[in-house]
Amino acid sequence: MTQSDRSERGTPSRRAVPPSRGSRRPPDLQAETAVQTIGAILRERRERAGITLADVEKATRIRQRYLLALESDEWHLLPGEVVGRGFLRNYATFLGLDPDPLIQQRRSMVDTNLARALANTSLEATLPPPRPVDYRPKDMDLVDIPWSERLSGVTTTLRDWFAPIVTVLLLGLVVLLLLWGGRELGGRLLVVVEELQGRVASLADTSSAAPEGPSRVSEQATPRAGIGGAAPAGNPGPSQSAAEPVVVVSTDTPTPEPPTPTPLPPTPTPEPPTPTPVPPTPTWTPTLPPLPTPTPVPVVEQPPTPEPPPVVAPACPDPRAVITAPGVNQVVGGQVPITGRAVHESFQFYKLEFAPGPEAQEGFAYFDGGSVPVENGLLGTFNSPAVPNGVYTIRLTVVDLSGNFPPPCQVTVTVQN
Repeated sequence: MTQSDRSERGTPSRRAVPPSRGSRRPPDLQAETAVQTIGAILRERRERAGITLADVEKATRIRQRYLLALESDEWHLLPGEVVGRGFLRNYATFLGLDPDPLIQQRRSMVDTNLARALANTSLEATLPPPRPVDYRPKDMDLVDIPWSERLSGVTTTLRDWFAPIVTVLLLGLVVLLLLWGGRELGGRLLVVVEELQGRVASLADTSSAAPEGPSRVSEQATPRAGIGGAAPAGNPGPSQSAAEPVVVVSTDTPTPEPPTPTPLPPTPTPEPPTPTPVPPTPTWTPTLPPLPTPTPVPVVEQPPTPEPPPVVAPACPDPRAVITAPGVNQVVGGQVPITGRAVHESFQFYKLEFAPGPEAQEGFAYFDGGSVPVENGLLGTFNSPAVPNGVYTIRLTVVDLSGNFPPPCQVTVTVQN
């Protein structure tokens, strides 16, 4: 704990001793401290040093109205007691004064309890030891919450978080069980239905295949009765018929035979009529007049096709840049191959250019080239359909490493597409 902290908390400072016991104030102010006010001391010190309020404001960053309030002891014009003490400390330090006695004097003027406590004490008394106070904040609850309430809060939190999840899981499990049960129950229902259909089909087949039941006629035959039912002669009478046994004759109902179809009389087949001979039709042969003798057509001899003029290579001024084809004034069309020779001792590249007209007054335009020397081979291709028909000049230029080039070779051609 620093000396300034003890002074702010109201603890008497060891520096508040009489001037004769080592005060750092100048001798001329030792006698005046007890009678002069704080503002008078500050103003007198500033005036002796020849410092203006503007200089103090510039050095301490305290506005002049607050400096005047300190020198006039008008503390009610300051932003507050604590801020005013800070201004007093900075102002006294700037003037070279000890700020602690001035702050202690101001505190004794404001705090009446402290003034009464210091009234009966000796300035030479030993100060009490500083009380260790830890002002750091501690992480502790403002209210002692019981463990039961804390556990209930944790349980509520877990319930709020896990209740929806458990509900969703249970719903999913119920849906799965319903699907599985429906599949199993549906399979069993199908088996039961198939069994019922099989039984119904077997009963239908049995009922359709069974013959009609024979009609049994039970007759109580008389003794020695004939087939026709007439009793033979010598019937002994009712007493004898009673003694004869009863014969039960079972007679099946005869199935009527299907009627025999009556044969139809044969249908007489009509005989084909005798063909009547048809006289032959005379064939008419037209008589054609004799064909006229063809007149021979005179053969007109076609004039011989003139042979194209021979290709004449242009006369190139330098053997290192030579165009061998096309020739001078040759008629060309389509993709025209340019052949020749492009070499140099310090070869860098060659380029092919074209310009309209035999004099190339409009300037040349690049259309092909290469960076490899060519010895009697293909130099490039001129796309003649890209330009209008007419006379054009093609130029070959070989460039060396220094940027120079020998005289180029030119040839004039006629484009006709």
